[in-house]
Amino acid sequence: MSDDLNQLGTIGIDENGEPSVREPIFINISNFKNVKFLDIRKYYQEGEDWKPTKKGITVNSEQFSQLLSFLNEKEKEIKEKLK
Repeated sequence: MSDDLNQLGTIGIDENGEPSVREPIFINISNFKNVKFLDIRKYYQEGEDWKPTKKGITVNSEQFSQLLSFLNEKEKEIKEKLK
């Protein structure tokens, strides 16, 4: 999808760069046809390289704002349901 990626962070990779889960999550800013997107996607390791899976979500700026508002609004409810 992306012409280039700007990695913001990872979830599930320890301080030594080793995965602590089977499919860590990478959070990137991607650029496609001069439009930037937030990409949150599971990755897998193939040799020394990390490869993206189809499991993830890519949102534009407006969708990101809506998603963030929704998660903030529903934070307590989500945490309760995840117990």
